[in-house]
Amino acid sequence: MKFKILVLSFCLCSIGFLRAEFKNLVYDRYGEDILNSFGVSGSFLAQLRVENPLKTWSAETRWDYFLEKFDSSYEFIPILRSMMAEAGIPQEFLFLAMAESEFSTKAYSPKRAAGIWQLMPTTAKQLGLKINDYVDERRDPIKSTQAAIKYLQFLHKMTGQWYLAAMAYNCGVGRLQKAIKEAKTTDISVLLDDKKKYLPKETRNYMKMILSMSVAFNNIDKLKSADREYLLNRGAMDTLVSVNIKGGTLLESIAEGAGMSLADLKKYNRQFRYNFLPPGYKEYSVYIPYERLAYFKQNFKEDQNPNEMFVLHKVKQGETLTSISRRYKVSIQEIKITNNLKNSFLSINQKLIVPVIRKDYAKLAQNEVKH
Repeated sequence: MKFKILVLSFCLCSIGFLRAEFKNLVYDRYGEDILNSFGVSGSFLAQLRVENPLKTWSAETRWDYFLEKFDSSYEFIPILRSMMAEAGIPQEFLFLAMAESEFSTKAYSPKRAAGIWQLMPTTAKQLGLKINDYVDERRDPIKSTQAAIKYLQFLHKMTGQWYLAAMAYNCGVGRLQKAIKEAKTTDISVLLDDKKKYLPKETRNYMKMILSMSVAFNNIDKLKSADREYLLNRGAMDTLVSVNIKGGTLLESIAEGAGMSLADLKKYNRQFRYNFLPPGYKEYSVYIPYERLAYFKQNFKEDQNPNEMFVLHKVKQGETLTSISRRYKVSIQEIKITNNLKNSFLSINQKLIVPVIRKDYAKLAQNEVKH
């Protein structure tokens, strides 16, 4: 097994103090710096004050909202911030992820966008992410962020400004170019004009939300570097480790080996559609907390069931449990137990999880490729 450590560190400030101070911190001299990081003139701050989508929230409600989202995602946020910094992308783009998904790896839109960065299937595949019957890497917090970084860099190269890249991320390059052509300018004040409607309402509100959250939350962040360390009464330090394990392995076995519940393991690994790793891979990455690594090394025996793995079978017309059991050299009873089947009736396109012997599956896969 291979281990890769992803160091994550994140501190949250004194809630009581920040609630009291939030109103005074929403817009100050740091606001212009934040806008500048997006390529937006500081003069836009005045317009943002008026059109701030957060202005209807109380200061306390705003902070509670930010705290909840950051606190529930503290395992991922620091590494995402670090990855973006290394790629030369403003860390304020974290709020693009908040606006898109509220940092949820489970997020799924009616338009089929998924994961923290709400990537569409076609875009995700073009960026190198796997989406198949076994895995959807748009839900992988690390791999999806690598893809989002690649996409944002591409959009920045296409548009020349980070704020334009953010707009294109939401509505598409073609739609943004059409808006710029109609507006005859790239000025953000014009493009976000609610009367002219050069951009879709969703994109206009989305952009204002990102900028407003960036300005508001960054001021909270400034307390950490302003000789106010005594306000930091809560620290959260955590790390994730990427461990490479044979394809087809049960997640339950991995969780048991790490001394975790299956539910906790899946919280870090929403990319897997089923409770086993994709078959056909020599190894596949799984994330576990660093604090469980020593226990995992000692207790997880990768070769405890060296010949067993699981595959997904989609029922075709004319197939029966008998034909499927013969195909995979497994008993009908095993298939029924694994899938909690009460009878032998199958429907076309029904998905079955089938326990198989690795060498038998390898031969089967090889024969299918030949034919």
